[in-house]
Amino acid sequence: MDASAKSEAPLLQAENLSVGFRTHDRIVTVVDGVDFALHPGQVTGLVGESGSGKSVTMLALARLLPENGTAVTADRLEYRGSNILSMTRRDLRRLRGLEMGFVFQNPFHSLNPLLPVGLQIREALEQQTGLSRTAAKDRVVELLDRVGIPDSRQRIGDYPHQFSGGMCQRVMIAMAIACEPAIILADEPTTALDVTIQAQILELLASLVAETGTAIMLVTHDLGIAASVCDHVHVMYAGQIVESASVDTLFYDSRMPYTWGLLDSVPRFDRSARERLPYISGRPPLPVEFGSHCRFAPRCGHARDDCRSLMPLLTPRGSSAHLARCIGTQAGGWLEGRGR
Repeated sequence: MDASAKSEAPLLQAENLSVGFRTHDRIVTVVDGVDFALHPGQVTGLVGESGSGKSVTMLALARLLPENGTAVTADRLEYRGSNILSMTRRDLRRLRGLEMGFVFQNPFHSLNPLLPVGLQIREALEQQTGLSRTAAKDRVVELLDRVGIPDSRQRIGDYPHQFSGGMCQRVMIAMAIACEPAIILADEPTTALDVTIQAQILELLASLVAETGTAIMLVTHDLGIAASVCDHVHVMYAGQIVESASVDTLFYDSRMPYTWGLLDSVPRFDRSARERLPYISGRPPLPVEFGSHCRFAPRCGHARDDCRSLMPLLTPRGSSAHLARCIGTQAGGWLEGRGR
């Protein structure tokens, strides 16, 4: 990342972003008071276990959640100073695709199996940019070349089932960058891909940042992926951000027991093959079980009575860029100064 990137005004800023799902008698909060900013030329990671609220957070940024079943609120949710929550349908159509590109979790579910991949990319170009059919077709070929699909001019008429999983993910990335958006929201872009294809996809995303200054939000549960491509990482647990830091700080000086557990759970080559793989005991709470206390306390080996009765705040640990939500590691806590 360009060292000056973070000093620039953020492209997208969220403050106290919350998402609730409506049930027959109440609204169940699944994302609770999330803050972050996406800067040009920066890859921001959002990591955590399945069910922690990562994908819901990403969808909420572009109001892609169904309006009749969800309640999205925020003190601030802006793209280049424009309030996303007050945008009209016309504004949102322009925002999605033209300003924000999306790489969804499963390309086979995201691509239409009944339409050629070239048509699916070309359709977005014609709608968003007004290109003629011929110009849009040439642009599709250029995009497929860029994402590494061989014989792209011959393959624009092929259907998704004629591509491998890695190639379908490349098609999704081509769709995401077709209109040269300022932001790409990538939800588990390497899910179900082998490690070689994963590396190629991540290298492609990194090259986009380097070449165009695109801001990327990368949603993943794989800390190895976050370490390889992210500049800043937010750790999410039970709908809250529980730690936020630069990637180096997070991996070498994390201050949240949940983050310690995630890092310890990563397989390592220097461990004995007979050594039991560490894991975090218990399970994350369901949204209906969220309480006004530390949500990780029931699974935390460092928890004390205060953790089970008080909600910890997301506060600085040494610098304003490193935040953690833990009573034990805050000033005066019994884990103060302790890192992983």
